Amino acid sequence: MIDEKIFLDFLNTRRSIRAFKDDTIDEYKLSKILEACNLAPSSGGLQTFEIYQIRQKEMKERLVSAAKDQTFIAQAPLVLIFCANPSRSVERFGERSQLFSVQDATIATAYAQLIVHALGLSTVWIGAFDERKVSEILQLPQAQRPVAILPIGYENEKPKEKTTRGSKDLLHILD
Repeated sequence: MIDEKIFLDFLNTRRSIRAFKDDTIDEYKLSKILEACNLAPSSGGLQTFEIYQIRQKEMKERLVSAAKDQTFIAQAPLVLIFCANPSRSVERFGERSQLFSVQDATIATAYAQLIVHALGLSTVWIGAFDERKVSEILQLPQAQRPVAILPIGYENEKPKEKTTRGSKDLLHILD
């Protein structure tokens, strides 16, 4: 069991980083990121998501264009794109497989963010992008939908202070 104070302190130190050093990400760290994604809960245990790895500069630059000119994507030595794949659960869940696959991809992305931080790396969740353009760049099968882009690398900026609404503001009691 992990002490809750240690865990909450760990979560509190994670920040979104938008500037990366050129240092490459070794295969060991990539394998740990993928291991964490593999352990993420998913609807019916079907893992209705796919992860695409991009290291090629030209492809990263095309992603910058598809992601509203967020230039730091091209800076990152590693980019992972998480896609929903509802075809993996449509037989079991029917129409709900669309939602479940987006949720599965989202949970896997969150797990990736956490292990990235644990490995001493940094990332930022990118959701602002043109889905059609990203799908074309990755040559995704028609059934797949890009959900999140994670540029990953060693931070090359000082993180900003974290601001939140506060945990008490998140909960609405309906008793």
